[in-house]
Amino acid sequence: MGLRGFEFEDQPWFPMLLRQWQMDFIRFSVSLIQPYKKIECPFKSTEESQDWLDLASGSGGPLAEIHEDWQKGTVGSLKLKQSDRFPNDETILQLDVLKQTFPNAYGYTMFNAFHHFDRDEQASILSKMSRGDWAVVAEPLNRNPFTFLGVFLLTGPLHFILAPFVSPFSWRRLFFTYLIPLVPLVTCWDGLVSVLRTPSLRDLKHLAEQASSPEYQWQAKAVPFVFGRVAILVGNRTRP
Repeated sequence: MGLRGFEFEDQPWFPMLLRQWQMDFIRFSVSLIQPYKKIECPFKSTEESQDWLDLASGSGGPLAEIHEDWQKGTVGSLKLKQSDRFPNDETILQLDVLKQTFPNAYGYTMFNAFHHFDRDEQASILSKMSRGDWAVVAEPLNRNPFTFLGVFLLTGPLHFILAPFVSPFSWRRLFFTYLIPLVPLVTCWDGLVSVLRTPSLRDLKHLAEQASSPEYQWQAKAVPFVFGRVAILVGNRTRP
């Protein structure tokens, strides 16, 4: 498994405004790189309405685009609800994935957050996600020197070039980017630690084997994108 480490965004005392600015930059970066573009719809088309709960949503990231793509794969309505331990607005459900029971939903997802948890916690999360009909866990980072260097460049030096283009525009965010560079510092630190904490595809395959049962099957695979590959876990309830 990946190494454990300290990330600012995991800490309850981390200022909400700094967390929001960090999430805004990550969302902007994901929109540029589009690592989740080739992840296929995890469920079969149905005329029924499906409730989809995203876990550890942060500021939403790529969810709007993914929702649009997956909605095309089903006839019925796909209703997305976001959740997070530290929600940044009232539309996001406050949910601690370790301490609380998941609300009922057809499907559950988690994007770029699985590495925040240790092995036992990850197993617990998969068990809770297995109460639905389908699930996806996606980790776009790979624990190797190339990813480490790429994350450093994107969240460090390139941060100062990209910051004015991140939405929503904020003079305060730019102040804490250029004059007092707290936003690049915490974003770069958390990004590099995330690389070290990321589980390998082999780790995910082992988790998938342990989490699978006759009623619910998990599989781990890699989905390529332009700068690497996304390691994903896909879960589906078995049908008689």
